[in-house]
Amino acid sequence: MSRSEEKLLYADPFTPADLPFLADLHCGDEAWARAATEWIRGSEVIDSIEKHETKVWIYRHSEADDSIVGFASLSATGWLRWPPPDGKKSRLLYIPQLGLDHKYRGKPSSPEFRYSNQIIEHLIGQAKKAAEQIREDKPPKKHVELLTLRVHRDNIPAQKLYQRYGFEFLPEFDENDHLAMQHKLALDL
Repeated sequence: MSRSEEKLLYADPFTPADLPFLADLHCGDEAWARAATEWIRGSEVIDSIEKHETKVWIYRHSEADDSIVGFASLSATGWLRWPPPDGKKSRLLYIPQLGLDHKYRGKPSSPEFRYSNQIIEHLIGQAKKAAEQIREDKPPKKHVELLTLRVHRDNIPAQKLYQRYGFEFLPEFDENDHLAMQHKLALDL
């Protein structure tokens, strides 16, 4: 690995103007990887931003670099029963999609600079900021403390990544080959 790979990614808020730069992004051939690629390159990302106020970031090697390493997204849910199916009504932060271009899987070899780690660390940081902002702006019953996601049951590398960052499985959740995971946000009170 060259020293040039050992650097932090640049996180750029996604806009529709970024769509042409995503033409070469390919998250892989697995069903979940194809779904991630289609989500960010198609109309679903725009729909999610417009309908659910989803925040989306694309990650590059530098501000001037047009090649995309990956992307991540974050949304606040409405009232849901959590944990499903019979938990109390809660508001949550949710990761609708996260993807890494297949050529960057496992890169670089140093865990400190590994792209998947950088993306999830940035996303958890953004989730904490969002939860703290909700605490400032909303009454206590609307506060959020959990970051949630769904992961395909066969996507073992993603499951391991999420577990390294404190996500836990909800054993009773199994929907369309997806498992639910949650991460309790450590908020400054």
